[in-house]
Amino acid sequence: MKAKVAVFGPANTVVRIQHLKQEATNYELLPFIYTEANQTPDLLEQAFLCDIFLFTESIAFHYVENKTKKRRLSTIVVHCDEYILTTALLQALSENQTRKRISLDGTTHEVVQHVLPSIKEAQLELFPLYAKELAARNAENILEHHRKLWEEGRIDYVLTAYCEIAKCLQKENIPVRHITIPDLCFKHNLDKVEKRISFHNNTTVQHVIGYFRFKHLEHLPGALNEVVLYRMQSSLDVILQKFAKQHDAIALHKDQHGLVLIGSKKLLRYLNNHFGNFPLLRQIEEQFQEPIEIGFGLGLTHLQAQQNAMLALEMTAKEKGSACYIVNESQVSIGPVGVKKQIDPSFLYQALIHKAKLNNELSYNFIEFIKLRNNKPFSSHDVANHYSVTKRSAERTINKLLTAEIIKVAGAEKPYQKGRPRKLFALC
Repeated sequence: MKAKVAVFGPANTVVRIQHLKQEATNYELLPFIYTEANQTPDLLEQAFLCDIFLFTESIAFHYVENKTKKRRLSTIVVHCDEYILTTALLQALSENQTRKRISLDGTTHEVVQHVLPSIKEAQLELFPLYAKELAARNAENILEHHRKLWEEGRIDYVLTAYCEIAKCLQKENIPVRHITIPDLCFKHNLDKVEKRISFHNNTTVQHVIGYFRFKHLEHLPGALNEVVLYRMQSSLDVILQKFAKQHDAIALHKDQHGLVLIGSKKLLRYLNNHFGNFPLLRQIEEQFQEPIEIGFGLGLTHLQAQQNAMLALEMTAKEKGSACYIVNESQVSIGPVGVKKQIDPSFLYQALIHKAKLNNELSYNFIEFIKLRNNKPFSSHDVANHYSVTKRSAERTINKLLTAEIIKVAGAEKPYQKGRPRKLFALC
């Protein structure tokens, strides 16, 4: 699944960014529109499933800066740089050559110092409110800064980076111009988003190994066993080779009794999407009319995945017919895979909407997650993998569901490597 990027800003700005986004990208944009920047903290709580948080105005970011740092969220803020400020100042002067005393916000001391030499001949007198001062200010403070300078007769004009500030000053008949962020700047920040997501994807690799063996062939007489096993393994190999090619995996003979499938992200995605309906298992059953045992192991190393696959394969022995189990990198078992468990989607949807206060899209996504996992206990790591979001983003989702009593703690998983156990959750 594509990564999710929350975009915070006024409606017209967010719409512009959505139009600039290229279709073939590794993320999707989710709009969080405000009319006043002080609405941003509430919007941030609604964006708990997102991976990256893009703020189109620095004032909105300052309302939630401490929260984003505490939660270690991945943020990108659109700033008023030298190019943007120079263009805005020249446009302001072109409108009226006599308006040279300007009150300015939404920038930094460094940007102003870089810009001044290039417009020295314009003899501007600037009264800048730098971005670093916003930490102790809100929109009303910024308005008061501009308003006071105007009432004292110290300025001729206000140049603001914030849409709501411009609208308020216009109502008070104070000359103002809203600094327009060019498309090039937004495109540059969208490039940052894509690179950040690509970096995360390329540095997170998980190994997947699957072992396949027929259930009852070892009970056949020796000579017959070898003949039948060879014939069936050759046919199974054809199936697995085709499957491996479709999912960027490798199919090999493990030994004289089984075959092995080795893959990574694409194979893992297939497993995550077919907990309740495992087509590969059904295809093998239908073709051979013989119970098949499949064990998949996940791990951060090849050896870890291999050991977990052996554990998963051992779990299939207790099943009478065909079975598939998965053991993840924390040695938590999932299975039997491919056996549907019933849930009530309508009841769950109502709970998500009214108790957890999730919107329609997030509610449907969670229901789909439960269905795909076949209603098995899950961890924050499972949520993060399914939605392609960060672990912290997944934890925020889980906390909301726990508070609403939609899910409950169902145990803990013991990591393979040293570390604190992770909690497991299930529907109440």
